[in-house]
Amino acid sequence: MNDKPAEARRIRPPGWRDPRLLIGLLLVALSVTGVVALVQSIDERQGYWAASTDIVPGAQVTAEDFHIVQASISESAEHYWEADTELPPEFLVSSTILQGELLTQRQVAQSDPDGRQQVGVRVSEDMPASVTIGSRVDVWVAAAREDGRGYEEPTKMISNAEVTGTDNNTSAFAAANTTTVYMMLAQDAVPPVLDAQANDAKIALVPATIGD
Repeated sequence: MNDKPAEARRIRPPGWRDPRLLIGLLLVALSVTGVVALVQSIDERQGYWAASTDIVPGAQVTAEDFHIVQASISESAEHYWEADTELPPEFLVSSTILQGELLTQRQVAQSDPDGRQQVGVRVSEDMPASVTIGSRVDVWVAAAREDGRGYEEPTKMISNAEVTGTDNNTSAFAAANTTTVYMMLAQDAVPPVLDAQANDAKIALVPATIGD
């Protein structure tokens, strides 16, 4: 009688041809594909043109001044310039666009729709810190008195002017304690502002209130 125990069967790891392994890999691939398809179906973002830098009215721009971003803006989408729509070769913008902001349809123009001009005005250095590119301001002017002693009571000369840039006057030829602020002004507003500046009037800017 042979009492020698039977040799245990060796368990081998499944090879790459094993049907169970192939089915497992197929299920994983189908799962990943399903998740990707689900995410893509939920993601309703579209491409839109956005400013690569601050852009102000009066500056000639091209598509190189913009880049494409993905955004989801639902019912407002028709008001913005989509990435699959070519921008004009050269154009102006009708209002300030800060870096990263989306370009709207109404901002693309061949000329300023209101016929405004960019004018640099010297104002006092204590200008409010909130006055930056894109701000709306009221322009107040205090004329110099005829006897040279002080200034008349200030009056508001312009309402709701758009600021397009600032420049601290560091030149030896510039008036002391002033900053040049560039604004878009209607053509009929340009002469009185320049006249006030030429006659050494004090010009100050005040942030425009809602409704101006």
